[in-house]
Amino acid sequence: MFSMSSQNTRWKVRLNEKVESRVRGDLSARFGGECLETYRIKTRKGAGCLAYGQIASAKIPLSRMISPQLYWVMSGSEFTLDINNPEEPKILCVGNNPDRQNIYGAALGLYNSRIVKLINKKGMLKSSVIIDELPTIYFKGLDNLIATARSNKVAVCLGFQDFSQLVRDYGDKEAKVVMNTVGNIFSGQVVGETAKTLSERFGKVLQKRQSISINRQDISTSINTQMDALIPPSKISGLTQGMFVGSVSDNFNERIEQKIFHCEIVVDAEKVKREEKAYKPIPVITNFTDEDGNDCMKETVQANYRRIKEEVKQIVADELERIAGDENLKHLLQQK
Repeated sequence: MFSMSSQNTRWKVRLNEKVESRVRGDLSARFGGECLETYRIKTRKGAGCLAYGQIASAKIPLSRMISPQLYWVMSGSEFTLDINNPEEPKILCVGNNPDRQNIYGAALGLYNSRIVKLINKKGMLKSSVIIDELPTIYFKGLDNLIATARSNKVAVCLGFQDFSQLVRDYGDKEAKVVMNTVGNIFSGQVVGETAKTLSERFGKVLQKRQSISINRQDISTSINTQMDALIPPSKISGLTQGMFVGSVSDNFNERIEQKIFHCEIVVDAEKVKREEKAYKPIPVITNFTDEDGNDCMKETVQANYRRIKEEVKQIVADELERIAGDENLKHLLQQK
């Protein structure tokens, strides 16, 4: 618990560990990274003060998204997000920046949650959602997508380094749901609890063991059978590059006799090189060069940023005017 005198109207304190705040009376607390601000609000007390403190706390992560470049990408209407629309099929590729992972992760999560609602419908084209390094973003509704998307011809492919990453970023319950609802698993070298979990998923098989006992008089041999792990954790934790273990699921009319495998993926290096040489450069979608050949990207992006801010201010002003003119709502406005 962190306590602070309420006599001073505004303090700022650098914090080295997590703290807990209690809003009482007209004293509110706001967290911002390592900075804690406390201040008095005479016009807001009790529940109103608590709500104001919560709003102030929400401003901190939202303020990190204030970026002219992010405003440029997320504004405009070049295409719709129904990527498996039969009339307008699309391939959408988005990437995160490791240096700004927490900032762009929120934007990517917004796109993902919207795309899930649009593509998980009947009558759409076959589609696939492929997510590499899943823990770097929060995918709302991921467990529901895995469980229901197969009937709507949507394949979901998730890639991450270790189950512990999923537990850390998604929580224990949601991570277990994701791990238990997927039907196909391909895994390379993993260790610890992940290797044990995979070994248990692959199941056990009846194995024959032979032991030989030698003494001065004779040699005795005993043979017994017992249930043992089909692919033990030690085998999974010692896989070399190119070696994989996993299991696959089948359909009624497409039976697979051997669902669990331990094999090597053979890569044709020459074919990969030929394919890479045939790559075409990404076309220029927006050209920021003016008639004189000058690069105006910075000015154009900044102008778009200012335009959006002005539009937001206008929306707020129009809404305040509407509330002020409504007899049932005007009491909600703060009287000056």
